[in-house]
Amino acid sequence: SSGINAEYGGLTAQQRYLFDLRGFVILRNIISSEDLAAARQAISANLNKFHERKGALRNSQRDAFQGDRVRGRLDCGTMLSWDKPHCEVFRKFLVIPQIIPVINELCGKGYRLDHLPLTIIQYKNAEGFDLHGGNVDEQGQWITDLSYDCRYGKISCNLLNMAITLDKVEPGNGGFVIIPGSHKANFPIPPEIADCDKLDENKYLINPNLNPGDVLLFTEAATHGAFPWYGDSESRRTVFYRFCPSNFGYGRGYLEKNEELGKDLTEQQRVVLQPPFTNRLNRYHLEDDGSIGCGVRSKQKLDYDRSVFDCEYF
Repeated sequence: SSGINAEYGGLTAQQRYLFDLRGFVILRNIISSEDLAAARQAISANLNKFHERKGALRNSQRDAFQGDRVRGRLDCGTMLSWDKPHCEVFRKFLVIPQIIPVINELCGKGYRLDHLPLTIIQYKNAEGFDLHGGNVDEQGQWITDLSYDCRYGKISCNLLNMAITLDKVEPGNGGFVIIPGSHKANFPIPPEIADCDKLDENKYLINPNLNPGDVLLFTEAATHGAFPWYGDSESRRTVFYRFCPSNFGYGRGYLEKNEELGKDLTEQQRVVLQPPFTNRLNRYHLEDDGSIGCGVRSKQKLDYDRSVFDCEYF
């Protein structure tokens, strides 16, 4: 379903139910044909900035994900800093109007970009990515960094992945795969499932249909990966943006990059690049309609904090 319901957090009742049940939702036809063309052209013009995963850096150890065992996935995470005009569409993707209310619902207002954005390219028969992520680690311990929760009708994703599809993906083509419902798993994934030896028989795994311009949102608490690319197009290109709640941080690239990037971004885009701290400490956030709001801490409390801690905030 592609309908966005701005009156209640952005997701329709059906989308909300299915996200809570399965751990992902596909929003159809979000990215315009013009922006898709700009992203593809920018990637083609900056192929020299991509790095191939080889040797110990390969993402695939299990047979089902290794492809031809030669080609690795190509990665680039510097799109926001590419020369103009090539950087502009990737900066635009930081704040997609139809997606703002959805992320507000899934991560809370004040959400922030966590990892630096990443563009990946899989050429024909290039490796995929072993199943990873998940609610628990190999020892069965809860992974709070990735955790998903829903209490009293409120969803909370500690790490939400927004994947923008640039090439058509049919089921069976390879590319993104996910085990629906695994974001609620309480036990480690058994090796025979991780190996994908019997998945066709038991239907554990979904390789969803994705069209150029679709936006896939999934919680990193769901076990997911990517099969080698076998589709009709020469390559599969996807752009990933990871978001988390206002006071949460997984990656640390923002310590080096965000201040530098912020000098040339829109006010809305800078809001998404704020470092982690709670909303009540005068944090700017995006309202569902894209306007900028701010949690207000009283002047009296700010003055007191300054007296006690010798800085504006504790």
